[in-house]
Amino acid sequence: MDAGRFERGDIMDRTNAVSFKKVNKYYNDFHALKDISFSIPRNSIVGLIGSNGSGKTTMIKCILNYYDDYLGEITIFGEKNKRIVQEDNTFAYIPDTAVYYEELTVNEHLDFISQMYKTERKVEKLIKDFELDSHLNKFPHELSKGNKQKLLICCALLRDYKLLIADEPFSGLDPRQINNLREKFIELKNKGNTIILSTHLLALIENLCDYYLMIDKGNLIGVGTIQEILAKTPNCKNLEDLYLHLSEDGEEDE
Repeated sequence: MDAGRFERGDIMDRTNAVSFKKVNKYYNDFHALKDISFSIPRNSIVGLIGSNGSGKTTMIKCILNYYDDYLGEITIFGEKNKRIVQEDNTFAYIPDTAVYYEELTVNEHLDFISQMYKTERKVEKLIKDFELDSHLNKFPHELSKGNKQKLLICCALLRDYKLLIADEPFSGLDPRQINNLREKFIELKNKGNTIILSTHLLALIENLCDYYLMIDKGNLIGVGTIQEILAKTPNCKNLEDLYLHLSEDGEEDE
C-alpha cells in the first residue's frame, strides 16, 4: 500500500482490524447509528451483540461498504474502507439470509466459487470439516436447514480474506455442527484472521470471543473484553446479564 494514502491519524489504526470514528448512519429521518467510535484489535474474535433493530446489521453493512453514505470514518487494517475494492479480497461475509444458485449442486457451488477466487486448495478440507461429503450432488432445495447453512459458510470461507464477518452463523445448526463451527473460528483466528460474530445466542460466544461490541438503539453501550466490561458492572454474572443491564440503562431513542 502507498503510505501517501494514509493521513497522520491513520497510523495508529494499522495495529487494529477495524476502527470507527464518530460514525453516524441515517435512514431518512431515522438515526440508526449514533456517533459510534471504537477500535478492535487484529487477530481476534469479536462478538457484536444487540437486539433486533439495535443497529448491528447497519454496522456490518457499513463495514462491508454496502452502505457508503454514513458520516464519519471507518478504517479496515489502516485503510479507509471506502477506498477498498472488491478485488482486494479483504472481507468474507456469512449473511443472515442465505443466497444460493438453485440450479447448482453443492459440489458445483464449491467448484464455481473456488475457481472464481482460485482457492481450489481449500475445498476438500471444508467438505470434510463441515461433513458435506454425502450431500455434494444435492441441490439447495434438497438440503436441511443446517446443511444449507453449512454450504453458505463454506462458500464464504472459500475466499482469501483477512476479515470474516458472520451474521447469525449458528442459525439452523445442531449442537455438533455448532461445536465444529466454533472450532473453525478458533482455527481461523490462529491462522491470523480477524472474525466478527453477530449473534443472539450469547451463551455460544461467551467463552469464544476475545472482545465485545454491545449496541442498543444505535448507541454503543459496551466495548472491550468481558473482564473489562464486567469490572464496570459488578452485579452482572455473565454476558447475557451484562447486555440486559447495559441496554436497560442505555439512552432512549430520540
